[in-house]
Amino acid sequence: MTGERRRHPRIPMTVEVVAECRDGSQVRLTTNDISGGGAFLAWEDRGQSGISLLKELNPDDELMLQVFGLLGDGGEPPRVRARIVRVMEDGVAVQFDPSALGT
Repeated sequence: MTGERRRHPRIPMTVEVVAECRDGSQVRLTTNDISGGGAFLAWEDRGQSGISLLKELNPDDELMLQVFGLLGDGGEPPRVRARIVRVMEDGVAVQFDPSALGT
C-alpha cells in the first residue's frame, strides 16, 4: 500500500531557523515547508561552519531550534527541540517535540 503517511499537512513557508549543534555552534537554515509536526530545513549557505555536523546527524538525533520571522508580538523567538527524521543533500527533515517547547 502506498500513500501519504503524514499526520499533518505541509504548508509551503519560508522561515529562518537557527539550529544549535552538539558542539554549541549555530547554523542558520530556512524552512521549505512546515507542518504541525515538523519541517524541512534547508541549508542555503553550504559553507557555514556547522553544516558538516548537521550532515553527520542520524535519525532520532536531536537539535534545538529557534524560529525567527513573522511572529507578530516582537517577543523572544520560540525554541523547540526537534528530532532528525532524515538527512538529505540539501537539508534535514525534523519532527518537533511539542513537550519541549520553550526549553
